Amino acid sequence: MKNRIRTAIQTEFEAGALQGRGKIRNVAEGGVFVGTAQVPDQGELVSLSFRDPKGRPVDVSGLVWWTTDESPGPHRAPGFGMRLLEDCDDFTRFVDSLV
Repeated sequence: MKNRIRTAIQTEFEAGALQGRGKIRNVAEGGVFVGTAQVPDQGELVSLSFRDPKGRPVDVSGLVWWTTDESPGPHRAPGFGMRLLEDCDDFTRFVDSLV
Protein backbone atom coordinates (compact mmCIF):
# COMPACT_ATOMS: atom_id res chain seq x y z
CA MET A 1 0.00 0.00 0.00
CA LYS A 2 1.49 3.32 -1.02
CA ASN A 3 -1.56 5.54 -0.82
CA ARG A 4 -2.57 7.43 2.26
CA ILE A 5 -5.81 6.56 3.99
CA ARG A 6 -7.60 9.57 5.44
CA THR A 7 -8.80 9.12 9.02
CA ALA A 8 -9.88 11.16 12.05
CA ILE A 9 -8.84 8.86 14.90
CA GLN A 10 -8.26 10.36 18.34
CA THR A 11 -4.79 9.64 19.72
CA GLU A 12 -2.62 10.48 22.68
CA PHE A 13 1.13 10.77 22.30
CA GLU A 14 4.35 11.26 24.22
CA ALA A 15 7.55 12.69 22.79
CA GLY A 16 10.20 13.39 25.40
CA ALA A 17 8.60 15.58 28.08
CA LEU A 18 5.74 16.55 25.74
CA GLN A 19 2.42 14.80 26.22
CA GLY A 20 -0.39 15.68 23.87
CA ARG A 21 -3.54 14.73 22.07
CA GLY A 22 -4.41 14.90 18.43
CA LYS A 23 -6.04 13.13 15.54
CA ILE A 24 -4.46 10.68 13.16
CA ARG A 25 -5.33 12.45 9.90
CA ASN A 26 -3.87 9.89 7.52
CA VAL A 27 -2.17 6.53 7.53
CA ALA A 28 0.33 5.11 5.08
CA GLU A 29 2.52 2.04 5.13
CA GLY A 30 5.03 2.59 7.89
CA GLY A 31 3.68 5.82 9.33
CA VAL A 32 0.96 8.31 10.19
CA PHE A 33 0.31 12.04 10.22
CA VAL A 34 -0.97 13.38 13.54
CA GLY A 35 -2.79 16.69 13.51
CA THR A 36 -2.07 18.54 16.77
CA ALA A 37 -1.21 22.00 18.04
CA GLN A 38 1.41 20.40 20.33
CA VAL A 39 4.09 19.63 17.75
CA PRO A 40 7.18 17.73 18.98
CA ASP A 41 10.60 18.37 17.49
CA GLN A 42 11.70 16.59 14.34
CA GLY A 43 13.83 13.54 15.17
CA GLU A 44 12.26 12.88 18.59
CA LEU A 45 11.07 9.44 19.59
CA VAL A 46 7.28 9.43 19.87
CA SER A 47 4.74 6.92 21.22
CA LEU A 48 1.10 6.89 20.09
CA SER A 49 -1.86 5.25 21.81
CA PHE A 50 -5.23 4.94 20.09
CA ARG A 51 -8.02 2.51 19.27
CA ASP A 52 -8.62 0.87 15.91
CA PRO A 53 -12.08 0.98 14.27
CA LYS A 54 -13.04 -2.18 16.20
CA GLY A 55 -12.10 -0.56 19.52
CA ARG A 56 -8.91 -2.56 20.07
CA PRO A 57 -6.05 -0.61 21.68
CA VAL A 58 -3.02 0.09 19.51
CA ASP A 59 0.31 1.35 20.84
CA VAL A 60 3.08 2.20 18.38
CA SER A 61 6.30 4.14 18.52
CA GLY A 62 8.59 5.73 16.00
CA LEU A 63 10.38 8.91 15.05
CA VAL A 64 8.97 12.35 14.34
CA TRP A 65 9.96 12.29 10.68
CA TRP A 66 8.76 15.78 9.76
CA THR A 67 6.65 18.57 11.22
CA THR A 68 4.54 21.37 9.83
CA ASP A 69 6.91 23.72 11.69
CA GLU A 70 9.65 22.63 9.29
CA SER A 71 7.53 22.86 6.14
CA PRO A 72 4.61 25.23 6.78
CA GLY A 73 1.91 25.79 4.22
CA PRO A 74 -1.49 27.46 4.31
CA HIS A 75 -3.24 24.17 3.45
CA ARG A 76 -1.65 22.18 6.25
CA ALA A 77 -3.05 21.69 9.72
CA PRO A 78 -0.35 21.80 12.40
CA GLY A 79 1.09 18.41 13.27
CA PHE A 80 3.78 15.86 12.56
CA GLY A 81 4.54 12.81 10.47
CA MET A 82 5.67 9.75 12.41
CA ARG A 83 7.63 6.90 10.87
CA LEU A 84 7.60 3.51 12.59
CA LEU A 85 11.07 2.20 13.36
CA GLU A 86 10.15 -1.45 13.03
CA ASP A 87 7.29 -3.59 11.80
CA CYS A 88 4.50 -3.84 14.32
CA ASP A 89 1.75 -6.47 14.13
CA ASP A 90 -0.74 -4.16 15.86
CA PHE A 91 -0.08 -1.42 13.31
CA THR A 92 -0.36 -3.84 10.38
CA ARG A 93 -3.68 -5.12 11.77
CA PHE A 94 -4.83 -1.49 12.24
CA VAL A 95 -3.97 -0.57 8.62
CA ASP A 96 -5.70 -3.72 7.35
CA SER A 97 -8.84 -2.74 9.30
CA LEU A 98 -8.99 0.56 7.36
CA VAL A 99 -9.04 -0.93 3.86
